[in-house]
Amino acid sequence: MGAVHVSQARGLITLITLMVVGVQLAVFTQLRFAGVVVMLVWLWPVAVGLTGLTSLALFTGLLSGILFDAQSATPFGLSALVGLALAYFASRLGKEGVGDLDSAALWVTPALAAAAGFVAPLLFVMSGVFALNFSLWHGSLFDSMLVNAAAFFVLARPMTRVAFAVSASAMRVRR
Repeated sequence: MGAVHVSQARGLITLITLMVVGVQLAVFTQLRFAGVVVMLVWLWPVAVGLTGLTSLALFTGLLSGILFDAQSATPFGLSALVGLALAYFASRLGKEGVGDLDSAALWVTPALAAAAGFVAPLLFVMSGVFALNFSLWHGSLFDSMLVNAAAFFVLARPMTRVAFAVSASAMRVRR
């Protein structure tokens, strides 16, 4: 019976991930703040990770990264790698209940997401360096880190609320 609930949650996560990537490509890729693209495809795995469901979070990070990388000019797999790293660390915090929307302080989830938004562009550029792609370092990396941190701070609670609602059936099985 538990596999049905996890499959149902994975199906819903897949649909929402498709929508997030669609919004990323249609809206946020064109909309720039201080010349920086806000990466919803990195925030969504963090939001799912804060539910504490590691397998769903890693699935979300991988799926959103691969779908985004398939449509972008960046090396294939780098966004997925960043999404996986963010999802894993967020799920570790989620298992401890740190990012719980109901019991944690109001600022905890946005602060965690802002930290992820601050680190994500650095992870992306450093991954590109290891892949011997030095073209990812254009513009100001610090501006990218600040803009993503601010955007993640603002969007964290709504996206995490959606992640908790979608993963509720899988969470019932885990407990």
